[in-house]
Amino acid sequence: MKKLSRITAALIFLFTFNSISALDLLSCEEIDQVFTNSTNTGEVPACNCYHEHITAPKEETLENDHIWIGCTGQNLPVVFRTLNSLNETFLSRLIIWNSLVNILPSDMFAKVRPRELSIESSMLAVFRNGVFDKIGRRLKVLNLRENIIKSIEPFVFKELTGLETLDLSKNKIIGLSKYVFTPLKELNTLLLDGNQLTSIEDGTFEGLSNLKTLNLANNKLTTITRDTFKGLSNLETLNLVGNNINSIDWAAFSHMKRLRILNIGGNQIKEVNIRGFENLQQLFINNNALDSLQKVSLRDLPSLTYLSFDRNNIKKIGQDDFSGLGQSIRLMSISLAENQIDDIDGRAFDPVHQIIALSLQNNLLKTLKSSTDQTPFLRPLKKLKSLYLTGNRISLIGDGDLTALIDLKELSLDQNKIETIDKNAFRSLKLKKLFLNENALYYLNTGTFDDLNPDELEVVDLSGNNWECVCGKEWIGIWLKKIGSANSPLGSLGCLESICPEDEYKNQYHPLWITAFAICLTGFSIITLFAIMYLLFQEGRRHWPFNPIAIRQIGSDKEKLISNSMTFPNPATISDANLVSRLSNPARKRQDSTNEKKKVRFSES
Repeated sequence: MKKLSRITAALIFLFTFNSISALDLLSCEEIDQVFTNSTNTGEVPACNCYHEHITAPKEETLENDHIWIGCTGQNLPVVFRTLNSLNETFLSRLIIWNSLVNILPSDMFAKVRPRELSIESSMLAVFRNGVFDKIGRRLKVLNLRENIIKSIEPFVFKELTGLETLDLSKNKIIGLSKYVFTPLKELNTLLLDGNQLTSIEDGTFEGLSNLKTLNLANNKLTTITRDTFKGLSNLETLNLVGNNINSIDWAAFSHMKRLRILNIGGNQIKEVNIRGFENLQQLFINNNALDSLQKVSLRDLPSLTYLSFDRNNIKKIGQDDFSGLGQSIRLMSISLAENQIDDIDGRAFDPVHQIIALSLQNNLLKTLKSSTDQTPFLRPLKKLKSLYLTGNRISLIGDGDLTALIDLKELSLDQNKIETIDKNAFRSLKLKKLFLNENALYYLNTGTFDDLNPDELEVVDLSGNNWECVCGKEWIGIWLKKIGSANSPLGSLGCLESICPEDEYKNQYHPLWITAFAICLTGFSIITLFAIMYLLFQEGRRHWPFNPIAIRQIGSDKEKLISNSMTFPNPATISDANLVSRLSNPARKRQDSTNEKKKVRFSES
């Protein structure tokens, strides 16, 4: 018996060795050479080999998992001939894209063994029976997106028992056979979005017990029955957005205990009844036909973190509209954007007081107070960090409207009709982002932003308002300079950008010691001036009355010292003889002058 066992083991080893040896473990260069040899003269190979940039798992290194083949811009006969030139070559991926491959023959993949097969944007319409039989057990990912597939035969996937991902999105599929997915026991992702499905036969997904993601978005579904999703007990993500669903049996989801994300947005749903999903985290009910939250029943959703009601026809939020969410203690964000909400009860948010983000943009709100008792409806939301009120009709932010939001970091009030903001409106807030642009503001009381820490601010936008500035009294422009780069206007700041010269405001912002020094210096100057005036006055009294010494005028002062015979600037010529005569008789000249006492007045000319 031992000898027989040894022989059996040896035979198994030889069989396995021969099987592996029969496979072509070619390098990329060798594969490219095979493709070149199979190409007609003057033609370019239809496919090429490429190296993967990731390391293949150790257990698969004997198979060429480090290479992949890509074929593009070719037709079916050329691609078929090229692939069949190989000899059962193992690959990580085989990708055919932007080609013309209308039909997949049954032996299309007889000589290749990819783990991932992608035939994308190649006008694929028909599968022949057995086309996936050779690669079925090895194939993990099958991508057939963006083709023109209209229908799928019931057993075309019968050999794909190891398939984990199937992508049939953006085709023309109008219906699904009940048993088409039955063999895919290991499938965890099924993408059917962007087709033309009008209905799904009950039990179509019944065999997909391991499916975690199902995408049916952007089809033409109108009805969800109780058994539409029968068998999907492990489903975690279900996307039904963008259909025409107007009728839902809410029991269709009751067995999906592991569901984490449910998107039923973009339909015609008028009522919602969802309860008992312990793991549901994100719920999208946006873009439907809801006109009141009283028609929405949400209960027993302890893991819910995000809830969206965007783009419905909701007009009011009543006191009990969120009462069913009292147990959803993990709920962090609610979005009600682009409805027609014009009033919110003062206690509406009591059951969801723990949320940190609230979106109410593009509604019809005129005030932040309830119309019934004038209570600020945001008061319960003490943990709120982000508040979006863009695009409403709010005209006034009063004292107490926001002051309860002590953890608020981002406040969007842009594109409203705000004319007045109370001086204490932002009291105790710790904002990092403030958007007040595109309103009707023209004035703010001094100190409105005093509680906002300039060092903590990241973005402030006050543009697009009708600011009125008065030199010497305007403070907003100075405050905007103080916050530096946080001032991030999207539009014009008007006169806030051209404030009065800084010299006019220096005295308002000088330190106290500078002001005191200036006053002392001025006083000292005045005292010094008075002292000088006093000394001058005393000096004047000592010489009073003032008798100036008479200055006697003598005759020579009026004598003409320059002869009329002289010309100016060129003097008249004097003969040498005359000059000698005068110099030789000086006494005579003095005598004549003394005796005659001739006086000559200066000519006026």
